[in-house]
Amino acid sequence: MPTVVWSRPALADLDRQYRFLKDQNPELASRAVQAIIQAGKSLAQSPQRGTPIAAAPGLRKLVVRFGKVGYLLHYTVLEDEVLILRVYHGRQNRPA
Repeated sequence: MPTVVWSRPALADLDRQYRFLKDQNPELASRAVQAIIQAGKSLAQSPQRGTPIAAAPGLRKLVVRFGKVGYLLHYTVLEDEVLILRVYHGRQNRPA
């Protein structure tokens, strides 16, 4: 089973998502981050379940359902690890 690794940009994204929600609703912010982390951990069991990103060969995206819009994890599957590259809010501008 591969190890899930969070890149520095992904960790910064996760922190940014938390801080954005924290002032409005700290409990919601914690639940959102936990949902994102759990989704990331689940990739160890089935790393290929995310959708390939056509414009970026080798990258995949996983939709994290949360609230009305949710989040997206952009990641790549390596030989023995899943590397989570970025975390985006569903309405956030992002590449591909």
